[in-house]
Formats: sequence, C-alpha cells, structure tokens
Amino acid sequence: MMKLIKFVQGALLLSLSLQAVANETMMITDHAGNKVEILTQPKRIASLHVMSTTSILLDVDAPIVGTSTYIKLPGNTPYIRGGEEVFGIKFADTGYFNYGNKGSDIEQIKASKPDLIIGTVKYQKKLFDKLSKIAPTVLIQRYTPNIFDAYRDVATWVGKKDIFEQNYSDYQQKIARFKDKYTDELSGKTFIYAVPSKGQAEIKIRQNSGIITQVLFDLGLTRPQFLQDNFAPDDAGAEVSSELIESLDADWFFSTYTSQLGAGPESIDAGFDDVAPGWQFALTAYQNNQFIRLNREQAYTPTFVSADYVLNALEQQILKNRK
Repeated sequence: MMKLIKFVQGALLLSLSLQAVANETMMITDHAGNKVEILTQPKRIASLHVMSTTSILLDVDAPIVGTSTYIKLPGNTPYIRGGEEVFGIKFADTGYFNYGNKGSDIEQIKASKPDLIIGTVKYQKKLFDKLSKIAPTVLIQRYTPNIFDAYRDVATWVGKKDIFEQNYSDYQQKIARFKDKYTDELSGKTFIYAVPSKGQAEIKIRQNSGIITQVLFDLGLTRPQFLQDNFAPDDAGAEVSSELIESLDADWFFSTYTSQLGAGPESIDAGFDDVAPGWQFALTAYQNNQFIRLNREQAYTPTFVSADYVLNALEQQILKNRK
C-alpha cells in the first residue's frame, strides 16, 4: 500500500513539474522594440509570414498551428511557399489553419487558439495591439544584414535555440571548408543576384534577399562596384533600368525563377531576353560559365536546408568549370 502511495505521489509531483515547465515564461524584446512575455516552450505557434517565419519553424521542427499562405498557379490552391519546395510539405496535408496572404485573416488566427503569434514588422506592426489580444505577439525584421540573427531570435522564442546553435555551427564549418577548397574561384571575387522584371524593362537587384545572399557573403564574395556606388550595404535592393545591364557585371551572377508561377530555369533567360536583348554579351559571368540559375523558393528561405542547396549549386558549377 505504501509503495502505491509513493508511486502516486511521485507521479503527481512529476505532473506538477511538467506543468510548471510548460507554463514558464520569459521576457523578450522583438525586432519592433516591443517587450513581450512569452512561453519558453510554446505549443501552438501562429506564423504570419510563410517564407520568413514558417520556413524557420519547419527547419527547427517547432509546433505550428497555422500559417499564412500563397496561392499557387494554375490551380489557385493555397500553398506553403518555400515549405513545399524545401521540405516537400503540401498545405492540404498539414491540418494547419490558413491565415491567408501575409497573415491577414484575423478570424482564422483567433480560431486557431495560438499561444504565440509571430509576424513581421512590415506587415503586422499596425496590427500588433489587435493580435496581442489573441496571444503574445512578436515581430521580426525580414531583411537584416545577417539573416541568422533573425533566425536565432525566432528559434529562441519558440524554445529551439539549441537546435539552431548546433545547425549554425555545422553551417560555419561547411563554409570554412568550402572557402578553403575553392579559394581560386572565391577569393577576391564579386557577385550579383538579380532577376528580370519581364515586360517592364527593369531588372530587380536583390542585394540582401534570403539565404542565398547570406551564403554568398559568408563565402567572402563581395558586391560589384555598381552596387557599392548605389546601395547601402544593408539595403534589400531595388529595380534598375535594364539599360544598365553592363553595369551589373560581376564575377558570379545569380538569378532565380519561382515555383509559384510554375516556371523553370529557362524562364530566367527568357526574361533577360525580354528586358535586355543581347544581355549574354554584357555579362562576364555568363561568358565564363559563372551564371547560376536557382529556384527562388529554395534559394530564399532562411533555412539550413536552403543554405546547402545554394552551396551545392555553386559547387556543381565550379566543378563543371574545372573539367
């Protein structure tokens, strides 16, 4: 009888201990300067930006209750942009609540009963008070000089900092090995990431845009003179006239196509043909087989899976050129 009583007492103490851990909170300051008390181990996270936040949550295996979505053509179906390309996750198979484009469906957010809401400074700053009445809300800055700073914060807020730190350590080791292995192709070299705006006679410079530019900067590649003269180091980028195509020359040139429109690598060339006929002759990178075409969703999402994708694509091109 005494053993049974001790067993019951032990089980009760364990239950109370687990409950206490589940209810532990911490004070954080988000990227908009808001001081917010949040659970240290949230269980129902609402993500209001699919490519900047949902992708991180998937990368660290955090408990997502709902997410903003994009519409995928031609079927006009909601999809987890980035999550589908990087992790193979289709929205219809998840059971997530659908918060709509840029997390705009407040009623769906409320219905999902989150214990943490993660939005962005750009899209949710004006809604912060309204969202905070539903659940503790934190906002992230989408474009930062070092994307891993934002990643670390998100991972910390959802109780997954240890996973981030291990993955980040592995990533830094990969970068160091890559730089050592391909010094000739990287040392002192420049890069540019840009995409054609078909039908608009413009080219969009993506100077700080997701994991792709983070990886390239970490490899020691630098901005070409045109970017140094026209953009501050922390600028995300902007559209420039396609007449400036010769000014966009760099040792390495990266461009992307988007899954959302069902496009493929060939759409990049078609886009440049449209906005800047003869562009191939203006770019040294193209002439030297250092023009790389990537899937935008895979190259953008701030995940370590996407970092590997960019590294693998660059390595394949280097090895191809070495033959």
